[in-house]
Amino acid sequence: MQTGNSDPAGGIGRGPPLRTRSAFVLVCLLAFVAGCTASTPPPGGLEIASAAPAATTAAATGAGQPLAANKLLILHTNDLHGRLDAATVVTGGKPFEQGGLPMIGGMIARERARAPDRTLVLDAGDAWVGQLISGIDRGRSMVKAMSLIGYDAQALGNHDFDWGQDELAARAKEASFPFLTANVVEEATGRTPAFARPFIVKDLKIAKVAIIGLTYPSSTIIRAASVKGLRFEPAIDSVKKYLPEMKAQADVIVALSHLGIEGGSARLGGGDSALALAVPDIDLIIGGHDHLAFRTARSSGKTRIYQAGSNGDNVGRVEVTVDPATKKMSAVQGADVLLPVSTGAATPQPEVAKVVAERKAEAEKIGSKVIGKATGLFAQDREMNNPLGNVVADALLDYGVKQGWKTDIAFYNSAGTRAAVGEGDITYFKLAEVLPFQNSVVSVDLTGEQLKEVLEGMAGNAGRLFMSGGTMTYRFSNASSSRVLKAAVAGQPLDLKRVYHVATIDYLLGGGDGHTGFAKGTNVLYGELDVDVVAAYVQSKGTLSPVSPGRVTQE
Repeated sequence: MQTGNSDPAGGIGRGPPLRTRSAFVLVCLLAFVAGCTASTPPPGGLEIASAAPAATTAAATGAGQPLAANKLLILHTNDLHGRLDAATVVTGGKPFEQGGLPMIGGMIARERARAPDRTLVLDAGDAWVGQLISGIDRGRSMVKAMSLIGYDAQALGNHDFDWGQDELAARAKEASFPFLTANVVEEATGRTPAFARPFIVKDLKIAKVAIIGLTYPSSTIIRAASVKGLRFEPAIDSVKKYLPEMKAQADVIVALSHLGIEGGSARLGGGDSALALAVPDIDLIIGGHDHLAFRTARSSGKTRIYQAGSNGDNVGRVEVTVDPATKKMSAVQGADVLLPVSTGAATPQPEVAKVVAERKAEAEKIGSKVIGKATGLFAQDREMNNPLGNVVADALLDYGVKQGWKTDIAFYNSAGTRAAVGEGDITYFKLAEVLPFQNSVVSVDLTGEQLKEVLEGMAGNAGRLFMSGGTMTYRFSNASSSRVLKAAVAGQPLDLKRVYHVATIDYLLGGGDGHTGFAKGTNVLYGELDVDVVAAYVQSKGTLSPVSPGRVTQE
């Protein structure tokens, strides 16, 4: 899968493709991040929190202080993206470890000890897909670690569908906690898929808490084959559907949401802000998808919304005061706290640390291999002449020619590259971070008319694309069907009546990032994973320089 203007990867529902595997193939990682792109920080008291060594925040943690008898404790994470292990961060010349599930496990154990029977541990989605260490086993290690930590529930994020429904069902059986989504249903039955539940109710002694899961309501940011047979419904409608049942069973209602604050667009029904206004019976929203860290909660109507950033940089903590007479939430006090996950924050959980050590050893066998060298920084951005994106597109073109596909032109979505490449050695680890979505390279034949539609999309309101084998000049201010002023393939003007052999990825073939033109082609052939194709290309070149030939020009 992937994300960008959208999020995932494509596929056209023709059944699982037959994929060859290169020497690198064992390492299909997946995803990031992204899912998700970070939105502009909203107004109204929201503050973006930066990570800091735990020593600077220890006084705020409340460690060792029993929780008052009339309070519930909610600990939460979101958008972990497979970050099992900590990252080394240097601030002011001093290194410290940031993130990592062993430290998260230790922090949660310490906080839970304040009130074991009145604590909830929740994750708001996109838990796996993003790094080689957890991608090799398709999230098994993430689920194992989260089960050891004692999570109570996880909302399904868009990236949690990346490996397909069979893998998701397998992870659900392995997890000690349920996966939640109220707004993803089977097309045939209208029911929640067997690997998930719409909501759960937890009895926390002083109150019963209903937790309803919500997934970003657009299947176009997920590889089509991964969500075949599923329908993504508006979140607000789904919450209203289950609200009477939840109110009958619970005293406090929590939405565990992977919608994002604004939810991408009004067409999708809006995000957490709109949900809070439309369903004021929701007491709290524990959110994700935006990768935002709220040091101070966002308020929408009477509902407070929380996010803890991404990649395990923070654990969110919310303390809820319950009225003993009504068992309803009466206040949220001392709740606006993010606990940075860094050196010294707690004693790492040893069982989780063992899982991480095992996965690191396995990943090291594959990821430490040096593929090539970079003479300078290859920045990660979505500008269509980005040198890093050009390398990826060039690799697809080269692969298509070598496969005998007679490839004329190649495209890769700009949102699919998720990390920069620094000067020096290029390892498979690094390429796995750049291309984490496990897309298959495909060949498809497009007429010149269909190819022009693709170009009009990348010049207009569809996702930006990196291109190899062609050039284009466009004017965005023109009408949507006439933005392309001129285009060429292999140096020759685009011929609207000719058939072109196009290399791309199955995400775009399935309509990802709003590009519906690829699916109109014929003679679809599947190849290897994008990261393996690019790794082989980089290895063949040896040394790469971050220069751009300027294939796309805007007037």
